[in-house]
Amino acid sequence: MRVLAEIEGIAGEFSGRLGVWACRVDGGEPVAYNADEPFPAASTIKVPILYEVFRQAGEGRFHLEDLLPLTRENQVPGSGVLKDLTPGIALPVRDYCTLMITVSDNTATNVLLDRVGVEAVTRSMAAIGLQQTRLYRKIFQGSGPLAESTPADLGRLVLGLARGEWLTPEACAEMLGMLYRQQHKEMLTRYIDDYEFEEEEMGRCPVRVASKSGWSDDVRADVGLIETPSVRYVVAIMSKGCRDEREHPDHEGAIALARVSRAVYDHFTGRL
Repeated sequence: MRVLAEIEGIAGEFSGRLGVWACRVDGGEPVAYNADEPFPAASTIKVPILYEVFRQAGEGRFHLEDLLPLTRENQVPGSGVLKDLTPGIALPVRDYCTLMITVSDNTATNVLLDRVGVEAVTRSMAAIGLQQTRLYRKIFQGSGPLAESTPADLGRLVLGLARGEWLTPEACAEMLGMLYRQQHKEMLTRYIDDYEFEEEEMGRCPVRVASKSGWSDDVRADVGLIETPSVRYVVAIMSKGCRDEREHPDHEGAIALARVSRAVYDHFTGRL
């Protein structure tokens, strides 16, 4: 595949390590580069957490409409808005899910983990064959690594959502709907000329993206469903060990992921 040569070239210029997995929704040979290697998951682990919330809700352990209180102990730094609100307010489980995905709200994530349990996320991923996806703790609580996964695991998880294979088709559609509304799509879309965030918001963009990104220090990661007029495909790109640790739009890892995403886009749309 020419696309693998493109990815290898990008990886050769990158100061860290890259992993890639991508596949058409309707099947075919995946694009894989270090696809089974574990990487820090950063906030991409919020997709497995979302899955676990919907799985337990589907079993009747609670309802997505149930109100959960916001507690001070769950208010943690980083992305999101709940850290700045008054403790004691209560939101439905569904709204916490929406905040966790659309603005990567760390506090919302911790509230949900109190509901479903940290260990349950790892167990559920293993149960559906994603053996290398592990969540170790709540966000900004405890020490050690937060979570890890592989490009293949994350890609297959979103592929199952796109195909309606996990849980129920209705649950898959609702989870995808949240991923479509994510507000941090730059790493997958930066070099895709046919994509404009504002146009997608207005329903006028020929390319739609349902995704979840993640970053911290030397790590950049993203996984998403890309819909074009001619093809639907899933791509997961992860990185680690980058010498650039700035919190900046032009972070070396963010640029590398965007270049890989463009190469995969060109491959599946027949431009490469």
